[in-house]
This record gives sequence, C-alpha cells and structure tokens, in this order.
Amino acid sequence: MTDLGHDPPEDLAEPAPAGPAEVVAGLGKAYRKWLLGIAGVLAFVLFLLWGANRPANPTFLDTSSSRTTAATGPAFGDKKVGVGSSCLRVLVADTPEKRAEGLRHRDNLNGYDGMIFEFGQTMNHEKTRFTMSDVKFPLTIGFYDQSGIRVDATDMTPCSGSDSTCPSYGAKANFNTAIETPKGKLPDGPLTACPS
Repeated sequence: MTDLGHDPPEDLAEPAPAGPAEVVAGLGKAYRKWLLGIAGVLAFVLFLLWGANRPANPTFLDTSSSRTTAATGPAFGDKKVGVGSSCLRVLVADTPEKRAEGLRHRDNLNGYDGMIFEFGQTMNHEKTRFTMSDVKFPLTIGFYDQSGIRVDATDMTPCSGSDSTCPSYGAKANFNTAIETPKGKLPDGPLTACPS
C-alpha cells in the first residue's frame, strides 16, 4: 500500500548538492596536514629569499680574524716565523696572486713585523726578482734556502713607477723563501721555529 500524500522519510530523500563553500570546507578538513606543510615550506622559502636579498650587515663581520687585506689586493693569512733568535709575526704570501701583490698599496704593516714569501720550491735567483713598485716604505728582504740558511739580503727603496720601470732586487743564490721587513729590521740568522 502506498501513502500518496506524504514525502519519503528523510533517510530516503535525495541529498541536495553541496555548494562551493561546503566543498572547500570538506577538502580543507581532508587535506589540512598537506596544506599546512605546503604553507610552512612556502613561508620558509620566502624567508630565505628575503634574507638573500638583504645587504650585508658589517656588524656581523668577524673582527677577530687574522686575515688582512690591502686596499685592492688579496687577503693574507699570518703566522709566526723564527729568524735567528727573534720571532716575527708576518703576513703570508703563499700564492702567485699574493706574491704579486706583496706589500704594495700599504702605508705600513699594521702591527706585523713583515711578510714571508713561501714558494714551496727552489727558485732560480736569476729569474725570480722583486720590485718596489707601489710600495710606500723602504724594506729589507732576506732570501733563505730549503734548509732555512740565509743566502742573501738587501735593502729596497720605494718606487712609484711600474714593475718594468722600477729597479728589481734578487738574491745571489737560489732560494725557497723570502722575508720582507721594514728597512733594517730583518734579524740576522737562519729561519728557526718560534717558541710556543
């Protein structure tokens, strides 16, 4: 028997289609963890990009570093080296770029005793020369062989010309290491170890 005047019970009624807001809310609940993860990654990427585009803040530079840079040259490390009975704190020129720059464009040694030129091999004294082009103060240079014995030393005068127009200075014998100090300040004796 059929009851014609009545609507079907609620559980048999056809559901109404969901509206856009209900669909979004349902998807939001289903994918909440994924959406939060993507939002977190996006926020992290934006943070990195924001930081990468900011200018460097000089207050974060390591002022305790032992690296020194001439106005236009490479950064030099430093170390202690014994010469005779003295222990010198010197800048280290251990690459072709650093050796080419040397003490050019400096007004002084900024508290260092000199600069050591480390070649890592025996240098031909006839082919390896030093100039004082753009060096602003007089120097004494000492040349040392592979066993640390001084083979020669000479004083050098500042020159405002180029490498080709300034006098060049070299050793009388082959050498492995050279040390420049202010004129007259190079200690006598061989290279030694500084006491700890």
